[in-house]
Amino acid sequence: MALVIVSVGMIGAYGLVNQSLALSNSAANRFTAVHLAAEGAEIARNLRDTNYLKFYEGLGDWNDGLTGYESGGGADYLSSGLAADPTATIKIGGGLYGYLSGEGTENTMFKRRIRVIPNASPAYLEVVSEVFWSDSAGGHTETVRERLYNWWQ
Repeated sequence: MALVIVSVGMIGAYGLVNQSLALSNSAANRFTAVHLAAEGAEIARNLRDTNYLKFYEGLGDWNDGLTGYESGGGADYLSSGLAADPTATIKIGGGLYGYLSGEGTENTMFKRRIRVIPNASPAYLEVVSEVFWSDSAGGHTETVRERLYNWWQ
């Protein structure tokens, strides 16, 4: 009888530890996804700010490279604009996340889609950065929204 009680206790403790580890891993993945989504919005903002520098010199418009992506695009800090493939898997290498393959990079479980939706009046772009991933707890999405205004006018 004592052996049965100890066995049930051990199985219960093992289940709690296993579930705790799974939840901890899921929380870490969500933390990474939130930051990757925020980074997507920041990349769009950096593209807009770079456009202002060009616009000041008489080259281009404030929204160059940001239009035509209502259904989504992808970008990292090495990109000069949004790319057409929002389903590419994000890679990690050298402590940085991005899309370039090479020695020392490996695929992550994350995919990012950056949608840019124009609005005419007032002139702004709605940036929706979404990160998708699947783990042992199922499929997940984290979303960050930001409005980029044409404050030059």
